[in-house]
Amino acid sequence: MTKRIRRDPDTTRALILDTTERLMVEEGYAAVTSRRVGQELGINGATVHYYYPTTDDLFIALHQRMTARQLAALEDVASAPDPVAALWTLQAGWAQSALGVEFLALANHRKSIREVIAATTNQAREAQTRALNVASTAAALAEELPPIGLVTILTAVARTLANEERVGITRGHAEVLSFVERLLKNPRET
Repeated sequence: MTKRIRRDPDTTRALILDTTERLMVEEGYAAVTSRRVGQELGINGATVHYYYPTTDDLFIALHQRMTARQLAALEDVASAPDPVAALWTLQAGWAQSALGVEFLALANHRKSIREVIAATTNQAREAQTRALNVASTAAALAEELPPIGLVTILTAVARTLANEERVGITRGHAEVLSFVERLLKNPRET
């Protein structure tokens, strides 16, 4: 007989979210079921439902956690010597971009949580825009593109590259990355 491991509720919730995030990044949102998450953790699927009554509740909790992490990271972005470059580095992180892509796909297929994901993402985008409003690079670029447009482009490029890389498409990526880096270093010369 296996001995059951007792965990406090906060630890269990965090482990469930960690496992859900890993599955989404590695295999896509469709791989996430309460049974699969439970198997990965060595717990019963009913235990997953105890903490997150529906799979949608689980996805929403993970999206909220992801957004909270992004908002916390934005404090570092805003205080960085070059906030635009710092935002690009944050957005271009593969796991974060891959998770963002999965949430977009999820919102497209699960209309019941679309509004929650859209509202949370819009909140994060507003915070990103506020962080860039103080940036000197953003000021130079703002002549051509307001900060909200720059945030949207950086996010879209990072997600597209992550999405393509997941399926083995990398042609043109180095050139795009090089262009973005040049743009961020010398916005008036690009």
